[in-house]
Amino acid sequence: MKSNEEMIAGRQLYPANNSGFSNLDKSVTVGHKVNIMHVILGLVLVILVSLFMTGFGYQPWWVLGFIILVGIFITLPTCFSGYWQINKNGITVLSYSSNDVMKLMQLLHIKKIYTKSYLFENITKAEITYRKKVRISPIDFNPDFFKLNLTVNNEAIQLELGNIQAKDLVEIVAIFNTHGVAVYDRQQIIGLLEENKSLFNHFHNGKWASL
Repeated sequence: MKSNEEMIAGRQLYPANNSGFSNLDKSVTVGHKVNIMHVILGLVLVILVSLFMTGFGYQPWWVLGFIILVGIFITLPTCFSGYWQINKNGITVLSYSSNDVMKLMQLLHIKKIYTKSYLFENITKAEITYRKKVRISPIDFNPDFFKLNLTVNNEAIQLELGNIQAKDLVEIVAIFNTHGVAVYDRQQIIGLLEENKSLFNHFHNGKWASL
């Protein structure tokens, strides 16, 4: 097992108060904050697609109504997901209900989005990880598991990193370091992103992972 000094030299560990980073007093948002106009446009699109699929009134009205309801209450909510923010105070995770109807109400600001905050002083471990998703179907285009794993008060928290840019990930690490939290990057992901390399190609060796 490598020592901390070796991991630091190999850019696999970014220690707390690392002088290699600037003391950043800013915030980074991972994911997309939902704009209500995007939701309204989605509703309009669902209605237009439903009208097109039913021949603009050619099918019985109940068919049109059923397709619109499916589009609004099942399809539309899946187009939006939660996000999280990190700033000088800690991490705030904003998420939606797993119930499609409740989620739609949250998207329309009828109900409040779920919010949970974590203070830096309660975070004992942070690690960036990338894990391949084994696909059992050639049409499974779901992304691999790219996460920031935290231990907060002995509780494991996983935050999605998605298509994060290198500069944003570096800033996140800097904020952690500034607040006394070391960050592990055993797979040297930050270096790969800084070199503009595809994480998918790197970890799959150019092959599609399947059973």
